[in-house]
Amino acid sequence: MVIGNIMQMFDDTIGVRAQIRMCQEQYGRLYGIYFFRKPVIMILDLELLKQVFVKDFGNFRDRFLFPDRKLHQPILRKGLFFEKGDNWHRQRKIMTQPFSSGKLKTLMHHINRTGRYLGDSLALCAREGKMAEAKVVFGAYALDVICGAAFGLDIDCQKNLDHPFAQYARSMMKIRKSAQLKMMCVGLCPPIAHLFDFLRIGFIKNSDIEFFRQNLSALVAERKSDSGSKAHSDFLQLLINAEAEDSEDLKGSKKLTTEEIVAQGILFIMAGYETMSSTLQYIFYEISRNRYMQENIVDEIQRVIGDKSEPTYEDLQKLKYTEAVINETLRYYPPIHLVPRESIQEVKLGPYVIPAKTGIIIPIWNIMRDPEYFSDPDCFQPERFLDDKKQTASMINFLPFGYGPRQCAGMRMAMIELKSAIVQVMKRVEMVSALPEVLDIEDYTGFLVPKQPIQLQMKAKDDA
Repeated sequence: MVIGNIMQMFDDTIGVRAQIRMCQEQYGRLYGIYFFRKPVIMILDLELLKQVFVKDFGNFRDRFLFPDRKLHQPILRKGLFFEKGDNWHRQRKIMTQPFSSGKLKTLMHHINRTGRYLGDSLALCAREGKMAEAKVVFGAYALDVICGAAFGLDIDCQKNLDHPFAQYARSMMKIRKSAQLKMMCVGLCPPIAHLFDFLRIGFIKNSDIEFFRQNLSALVAERKSDSGSKAHSDFLQLLINAEAEDSEDLKGSKKLTTEEIVAQGILFIMAGYETMSSTLQYIFYEISRNRYMQENIVDEIQRVIGDKSEPTYEDLQKLKYTEAVINETLRYYPPIHLVPRESIQEVKLGPYVIPAKTGIIIPIWNIMRDPEYFSDPDCFQPERFLDDKKQTASMINFLPFGYGPRQCAGMRMAMIELKSAIVQVMKRVEMVSALPEVLDIEDYTGFLVPKQPIQLQMKAKDDA
């Protein structure tokens, strides 16, 4: 009981997703495991998920983060993703504002410019006869968008893959075996968590977090000392304004502190870099393997956008087939395949009574590959998300962004970034092939990571 089902669930030779599928076949769509000494409920039943995500959200508002966030640096705990309780509710209300459609429209010039850099970079790679390492190239694009949209910085990581921002971002999101060792130590001897917390020993290297903390703190201080800073329209300025100003929605304790602003900035980088680069590599991997799908995307871009170099926000909303490809990619390869929650009080979940402080894990990959929820789930079929099909991206069985009040705040921003990247790349290059021919994906963390880096072979278009 000391280690519970950890070795069984996270056996690298089987894989987490396969293990969950085997347990579902044996125990059903709701069953319990022990995460070391911690009781955890695995839920794959959609009706029960509605209770967790929506109907009884107040009791499942917080994330289950073992061991109670102590292996996450203190600055990260103040960010929206890791925050709990009333602090999360206050932050969430503020953080919805930067991602409104009105705010996103003001960022289109930056997103388009960064997308052109991406397209030009891949076209140059194609002309030189080189294969592009997808995660690296799309990671640089993601970081350029984040730094421009969130902080007003033009760092151009796509031309300089060794820029310090790019180096530290890659390092920060690198999956290290040492993280498993730290978790195992805490699981075997829980008091060690307090020692690790005191010594600032966590999942992520302190030097990576400290680099971004120092740079963002300096940027916040610079903005506050600049009387003309309110002219900025980026996310950082919106958060600074939320700290400094009273409004009907943001009064008194409903403001963000300076430390919380910096924490949101670090989380922008972490979440945006990993999920965006991961999703784009899988999108273009599938495009490279499917000529019909590639032609449909190119035809739609030509029909909706034509020769315009600057698609508008409204133009991108009209790319329905492209959006279907994105949604199918997110279903097939969700960047984060396990979503955690935790019960605050004892609650009845279906026929079962769930004690307070019970961990909840929603294995969204397994749900989105369930034949009862999606027909032919192991086939990549964008058409399932088109208007004339029953499946829509707003249904509870489609969970790459979560569901309910704690759904990803940056979902709209992510879709705009993805569409812009596809438009700018497909205007300039033709996808020819991709390696490896068969993807072998690691899943012993919450991320889906190809064991071999995805390499893209392209051909530059004459009119690029």
